[in-house]
Amino acid sequence: MAYGIIEHELAKPSVFKDESRLLPDYVPLNLVHREQQLRSLARIFRVLVESPGTSSPKAILLGPVGVGKTAVSKRFGSTLSELAKRRGITLRYVHVNCHKDRSLFLVVKRIAQSFIPNIPERGYSAQELFDFVLRYLEDRSEYLLLTLDEVDFLINVSGEDPLYFFTRVADESLNAVHRLSLMVISRDLNFLSKLSESTRSSLLHNLIKFEKYTAQQLFNILSERAREALRSGAIDDDTLMLIADIAGRRGDARYALELLWRAGKYADAEFSAVIHPEHVRKALSEVVPGVPREVLTSLPLHEQLTLLAVARILKRSKAAYSTMGEVEREYRAICEQAGEEPRKHTKFWEYIQNLKNAGILIARLSGQGIRGKTTLIGLGEISIEAIERVLVKEEKILG
Repeated sequence: MAYGIIEHELAKPSVFKDESRLLPDYVPLNLVHREQQLRSLARIFRVLVESPGTSSPKAILLGPVGVGKTAVSKRFGSTLSELAKRRGITLRYVHVNCHKDRSLFLVVKRIAQSFIPNIPERGYSAQELFDFVLRYLEDRSEYLLLTLDEVDFLINVSGEDPLYFFTRVADESLNAVHRLSLMVISRDLNFLSKLSESTRSSLLHNLIKFEKYTAQQLFNILSERAREALRSGAIDDDTLMLIADIAGRRGDARYALELLWRAGKYADAEFSAVIHPEHVRKALSEVVPGVPREVLTSLPLHEQLTLLAVARILKRSKAAYSTMGEVEREYRAICEQAGEEPRKHTKFWEYIQNLKNAGILIARLSGQGIRGKTTLIGLGEISIEAIERVLVKEEKILG
């Protein structure tokens, strides 16, 4: 029985050709819209390949969730190690997630195990364990570039000691060869208030900021990943733009990519060769909570009718967006069905704006491919199915 079920599922067609390209651990070769941050890191750490051991550069990568900090640090560390190797320099890159490893000992253990698999770890302090690491580097004339990701968790649990330890590694001996360089990743600078002045000053010389992505930047990122992850023709630009518009409110690429991945899963479950906008809206219920039912039921009647008009026209067209004119015509038809006098255009425009401000609708000016300028209307974090269920079946706004 189980064999047949599993075999049947595996035999289904899929919109994916390599879904791993949409998952958080994947770091693409081309980091769209993060070229400036890569250039800044190259300037800071160029000494590691030009005159290794002469200094110990440090940098803070700063920005909210989903703006590419981890991907940039991993891609930079990997690439710099390769470039160093071409020059006969062994530069090891180690990335530690401090959300998982929240003490100095656990961080040092993670470093040690990354390139000395058989190193003894029991019965040793963090300092003793790190001495093994330093001797290993010194004996082989190698260097270490370390990233402490989500460093806030490390500081909150262990205080200043871990950062003080790593920033002072090469300072104990006069004219010592500097074996360790450091990148620190944080969402904000609040962690600095928990550090001493000397530790803080050693980190603040190189601050690299990551701003939230715009919707257009997210569209470009999604387009690149879709080419890697999906079969040709599995998604169109309008549906990608819908995901970008939704995620653009947060500026979060991780969120956008998860939406695309889950929408693909919904398409597969429905035996669809194409990811439609409704698959995206359904995916929203899994990624983040959608618009709560009480928000829909508390809307004024004509805003409910307007929202239902958007849902119905997008359901028929299977498109990501509809024009303002199309939605208004549908609104008038629904008003007639509901026995309501449709409001004039200025009032209808106000309903659209109210729904947009509530985060229920997306409204943006049209771009290329549409003659003239018009407003395009789409649904945000709610599915057509949910709108129809709440407004028609439960609230019975159509009588």
